[in-house]
Amino acid sequence: MIGRIFLGRYEAKRLLGEGGMGRVYLARQLDLGREVVIKVMHDHIATDPKFCDRFQRETLLMARFHHPGAVTLYDASLTDGNGPCIVMEYVKGVNLETLLARNGRMNAPRVGRILGELCEVLQAAHEEGIIHRDLKPANLMIVDPDTPRERIKVMDFGLAKLIEADHARKVTDTNVDFAVGTPGYIAPEQVRGEEMDHRGDLYSVGVMMYELLTGRLPFSGPNSMDILLAHATEPPPTFAEIGLKGWVPREIEQLVMQCLAKDPDDRPQSGRELADRFDTALARAQERVDSNPGRPGLPDSRPSGSRPGTPLPGGVAAAVLEVPRSTARENAVLPFQLEAWLPERIAIMKLRGFVHDADGEVVESLPGLVRVRLGGRAGAGGGPLSWFGMRKAGSPLDVELHLRHADPTQPSRLTVDVLFRPAHPTQLADTAWKLRCNAVFVELRSYLMGRS
Repeated sequence: MIGRIFLGRYEAKRLLGEGGMGRVYLARQLDLGREVVIKVMHDHIATDPKFCDRFQRETLLMARFHHPGAVTLYDASLTDGNGPCIVMEYVKGVNLETLLARNGRMNAPRVGRILGELCEVLQAAHEEGIIHRDLKPANLMIVDPDTPRERIKVMDFGLAKLIEADHARKVTDTNVDFAVGTPGYIAPEQVRGEEMDHRGDLYSVGVMMYELLTGRLPFSGPNSMDILLAHATEPPPTFAEIGLKGWVPREIEQLVMQCLAKDPDDRPQSGRELADRFDTALARAQERVDSNPGRPGLPDSRPSGSRPGTPLPGGVAAAVLEVPRSTARENAVLPFQLEAWLPERIAIMKLRGFVHDADGEVVESLPGLVRVRLGGRAGAGGGPLSWFGMRKAGSPLDVELHLRHADPTQPSRLTVDVLFRPAHPTQLADTAWKLRCNAVFVELRSYLMGRS
């Protein structure tokens, strides 16, 4: 296949790999001069009499789905002389499976950042009726890994559906090698041969969360049959049972276990719900630490092995502000901090866009200081950020944003102190208010990470 021309404009350059569906090649698009990926289907799949109908239906659906966090489908053909093929965006990076093997288990804040991006992509896909069906770390490409620009790209959306029909097997069949999905991450309803909806993807996300937080899969066995049966019938071991008691806040472990529920009705019902609940669980865990100053805090959200002060992955590093707690309480603020790798003028521009979308207004703007009020703009009709309820949750939020360069030699490394000022000091003890502030902070962080 090397050197062959696909669809009259894609030249195969080298073999990247081979899997159950077919061979994967790095290719060059001759008219645009860009690198692409070509997936050529195996003969036993291409000759399936139902494959053609599924191919047309699923590739049309995939072509309509565009998201910055998902690999884009460029082209597809059933009739190319080299065989049925799909042409997709080529993404440089490492997959999450490789990153996990290299770095070991991750702490909750870092998992939360990866989960937030993944759930955003899944929410958009599920709203378009697209289910992945084979989510696993090997299908999540990490771009710029272990850098401040780290982000994910979800690969192979919808491809599992192409081989679903006659190649899918129930766990009771003698041959389970063609079961759609990967045994370590497959949802119980897939194992049972039942129809799977978007909540099957969320089960796979739960498996990945378990693996990222603990460094191991919830179910293992000597063969695929044992693993599939475990997914269908056995409860996952608790973190304490595998020797990791206290490593993960209990609220987050509970959420992981809910994702791994055998019944889809018992899981989070959407990607957005899962991401929101993870953020809430993380905030409650931090809240518990705040109320017990003598106890150790949450694990640092930096990748294991990084030095203090090392930028966090994801474009923006976020953590509870590292100022003394007593100072924060004396000044009656709820403090957060993030680190953005972008010029200050761009940060200010993005902050103004955030304030506008949050039905807010800039109260004061000085060099290095911006005071804003969120959810209080007169006549506002509800902007894109209305989903986290700033208008419905009560009085407007008063926020101070202090922008500074911690290192003068890195002018694009900007530290932003985000201080939420309550209407009354007693509000600092109000859990609902603090969770509301945390939700606003998470969305602000997202703006600085990727929105323009």
